[in-house]
Amino acid sequence: MSGIAAKSTRRAFFLRGGAALGAGVATAAPGRGATAGGVAEESDLEAIRRLHLTLTTLIQSQSYEEAASLFDENASLELSGVGARGKLGILQLFAEQYRHQQAPAIHSAYRQGARQLNDSVTVGDDRRHATATFHMDVEVCVPLQEDCTAAQMARLQGQMADRRWESGRFEAAYVKRGEWKVSSLRYLAC
Repeated sequence: MSGIAAKSTRRAFFLRGGAALGAGVATAAPGRGATAGGVAEESDLEAIRRLHLTLTTLIQSQSYEEAASLFDENASLELSGVGARGKLGILQLFAEQYRHQQAPAIHSAYRQGARQLNDSVTVGDDRRHATATFHMDVEVCVPLQEDCTAAQMARLQGQMADRRWESGRFEAAYVKRGEWKVSSLRYLAC
């Protein structure tokens, strides 16, 4: 196999971190990390990256109850204009609106994006609060709501939503109460 052909094989695609690796590659890559007064302890930085990776993986796999468990009791969430406050509200958003495709927009998949090198994690001096920015490509699904002929035909063919990929970033805040939890998470399209 020539060098050019090897770059276009399926295996090469996955080794370079293709879409199937999605959020795992996107958030496991090292980013910048600091505290307000210097360098953060690596274990805190890694724990926050793992928490974000776990959250996006659970949303992608539709494990919504487990995803909601990663939020603090008073957390807030906003994903593509769909939001909730409090851990119970976030659970209801995922379990009802996401699971039954009743939300106006649903995140269904994640993959690494070109801006991933700009990811950053900052841990507060108290090592109990942190903020982060994670860049990702997001597959946003808009469930077919209309009952027109075109929507009915699309449903008969198995299409339940319009899907598109967009680049964006997650702006997050975290709190450590024994372990790190998400205290706010907001997704912004770029």
